[in-house]
Order: sequence, then structure tokens, then C-alpha cells
Amino acid sequence: MALDLVDQKILHYLQEDGRITNSELAQRIGLTPTPTMERVRRLERDGYILGYRAVVNPKKIGRGQNVFIKVSLKEHRKEMIEAFLAVIKKMPEVQACYHTTGESDFMLRVAVRDIEDYEDFIMHKMTKAPAFARIESTIVLSVPKEELILSINEHE
Repeated sequence: MALDLVDQKILHYLQEDGRITNSELAQRIGLTPTPTMERVRRLERDGYILGYRAVVNPKKIGRGQNVFIKVSLKEHRKEMIEAFLAVIKKMPEVQACYHTTGESDFMLRVAVRDIEDYEDFIMHKMTKAPAFARIESTIVLSVPKEELILSINEHE
């Protein structure tokens, strides 16, 4: 399904504010509430909208230190990759896991309290992951930009 301009506007406004009322959304896109709600439901059903959530300040909950970890595996058999991913998916510190090309096999974004917490994570969790061979860590000093809103319009 191709997105028309109205669908693009809906996705834009919902990304800006997931708590916007249907009435307010309808007013902004120039439709009445009923067809607006029908479009939102269709976008949800078709997988364009994956969910709604609050953006939490990581520092306020003791997860203010971000680290990117490049992980290389010992073996690249399907069973070993699946075993590694099963363990990684259970680690609450791992906020994102990307299967990558290049020198490493995976890139993880990890959120921990501080460097000591990160050391504990590496020593007691990462080193026990199956097929784990090598890691390379990059400590995040600051986050000058982190965009949560995806550009919808192809022509921007």
C-alpha cells in the first residue's frame, strides 16, 4: 500500500505526539474524526504503526551511560547465531541489536548506570554468551542528536 499525503501527515503527527487526540489529529490533517480513526487503524493493521510508548529519560532511571559494542562470534552456524541472539534478547541492558556486515557480526547499544555497571555487564553477562569471540566497546560521551521521528515524505 502506498502512503498518500494524508497518511504521511498522520504518521508525522503521531510520531510527534502519540497521545494526540483523534479530534486534534483530524483537525490537523483536515478530515473529520471518523475517517481519521479509520486511517489510523489501517496504518496500525498494515504495520506502519508498530506501537505507542513513552520516551523515558535514561539518566532518571539509572541507565544514563550508553555504550556501543561490536561483537564478533567464534562460529557462524545458524544454531550458534540463534543461541547468541536468544541470550542477548533477554539482557535488559541491551537496547538494540543490529546484525551487521564488516569486521564484526553484531552491533549492540547498551544502556547501563555507569562504567562500573558496564564492566559488570561485560564480565558477568557478555562473556557468557554462546559463540562469543571478541568485543570492541565505544563509550558514548554525549548525544548531540538522537532523532526519534522518521521522515515520512520521500521528497524531503
